[in-house]
Amino acid sequence: MRWSTLAVPPLRENTEIGVNVIYAFTGFLPDQAINETVASITAMALLSPQVQHQLIPQAHSPEQDETLVEKIREFRGGMFGRFQQQIDAAIAPLGAAPQEQQYRTARATLDADAEIQEIHRQRGVWQDRLWQQVLDEIAADRPRLEAAYETHRRGPATLELDPNLELPGHQVKTNIHRMPGGYLGRLADDGLTTGALYDHGTFVYGGGWFGGLSDELGQTVIHNVVQTHYPDLAPTAILDLGCAVGHSTLPYAQAFPEARVHAIDVGSALLEYASARASALGQTVHFSQQNAEGTGFADGSFDLVVSHILFHEIPAVARRRVFAESCRLLKPGGLMVHLESRMFLDPPSLVSRYFRDTEVWVNHEPFLGSSKFADFPGYAEAAGFGPGEFQIHYVPGYYSAKWQKNTAGWAAFCGVRA
Repeated sequence: MRWSTLAVPPLRENTEIGVNVIYAFTGFLPDQAINETVASITAMALLSPQVQHQLIPQAHSPEQDETLVEKIREFRGGMFGRFQQQIDAAIAPLGAAPQEQQYRTARATLDADAEIQEIHRQRGVWQDRLWQQVLDEIAADRPRLEAAYETHRRGPATLELDPNLELPGHQVKTNIHRMPGGYLGRLADDGLTTGALYDHGTFVYGGGWFGGLSDELGQTVIHNVVQTHYPDLAPTAILDLGCAVGHSTLPYAQAFPEARVHAIDVGSALLEYASARASALGQTVHFSQQNAEGTGFADGSFDLVVSHILFHEIPAVARRRVFAESCRLLKPGGLMVHLESRMFLDPPSLVSRYFRDTEVWVNHEPFLGSSKFADFPGYAEAAGFGPGEFQIHYVPGYYSAKWQKNTAGWAAFCGVRA
């Protein structure tokens, strides 16, 4: 059967093809009523309507994005169906063999299969097509976007760039998610193109899964981690590490209006856009160009230090440094929260593991498969968190809970400073 005419096999209850995998990077692990969930989701092109703030391209019709989302969703559904079929066939002769043996056998079989390799090629084609469509949408609305950008660059958010910052070598080797120019690049002199590409592109990529402002992760930490597990924390100084364009940052300014919110990243173009975006949305955040592995903030500067799916984008040595820096920056009684996808850390099935491991090269995610749950307690101990000060909480996503029956698909790595 040729891939171009592939029939998508029906999803079954308790299937290994979780909705987490179909949507590629969300990390949710549904364990029942899969078919009902998929049916309700696929009835909608976008799971959340995008908030049309002034820096989002608006000259195109929403149907243009919806059509692309539907096509990618159809492709992914068929892709995971074929992965499942091929893996089932590969491991059938192994019986009750250990899972690691099953995976190695399946991996070798799929890697040698020409049809599977063509699927991988098409994965890259669809990703590239998404970015190009967003670039075209930005170009079509550029005069209006430039005027809005210039207006909102003047506050109330603040920005401090460091032209002498040494960029971490592990971040300059590839364009993560195949994004043109990469997270550290600059497609234009003012940061507008790179920032709008990331902002609108990640919304389309997720099909609206992360909410209309793509702020799912920040909302998840606030509501399902801090307010649920640390209800007495009332932060007055907050730091977001690896903030990109501030998707996850702004919820902290909203939830804790008395707090001074700082956010850092190494990408100057993303930060320029993040500052303008925050201002466009009426939020005051203090953005600065710094490396989360070693910042310029004084010891004990913050009550709350957070990151959102940062750790799967950096190598183990950098994760260890970020943990140590987080601990250093906390005030006594302060809280560290690093949110990561459980699916990436511990794939629940052979299919999801195969997807994760091939994302490394298909979608330019070089460190995706290198972090493991077992590593994090060691990071915490080496950072200076004592016995009982480090905990892992498994929580559902803030918006996505209604789709996933409150399945706890996110891992929050938390440390309280003594």
